[in-house]
Amino acid sequence: VSQVAASNVVQRMHQFSVLEDSTVSLMFRVLGDDAQAITQATIASVTFAAFDLDATTPTSAVSTATLTVADVVFDTYQTDDRWHADSVGYNFRHDIAASVFVTGGHTYQVEYKFTADGGEIFHILARVQAAPIMTT
Repeated sequence: VSQVAASNVVQRMHQFSVLEDSTVSLMFRVLGDDAQAITQATIASVTFAAFDLDATTPTSAVSTATLTVADVVFDTYQTDDRWHADSVGYNFRHDIAASVFVTGGHTYQVEYKFTADGGEIFHILARVQAAPIMTT
């Protein structure tokens, strides 16, 4: 399992490298419009989409999902062994299946759409470079 972490300013593009055919945990520290950490109570929904930008149809998602807020949003910052960015921690983590980043040498765009309990929408985007594994 690859783990990538980033502290977050909402509406920002993040960049990561992972191994092809690997499960990946993306972690972010997410703040709402009020500059406070989001919690399960402040988020109504989260959707996920991944796009292979090097595919013949880069605007067609290779994976989509509606995520369960309680599974991906944490009410307190997490500082487990997966998080290496700082000592504060993350409050959003999504584990992406190995079946998403299948082509080494390709760049993928991961998009999360958050809908707050008041209806506000914001996004987190990440560009993920899948490094090829040369052995079979």
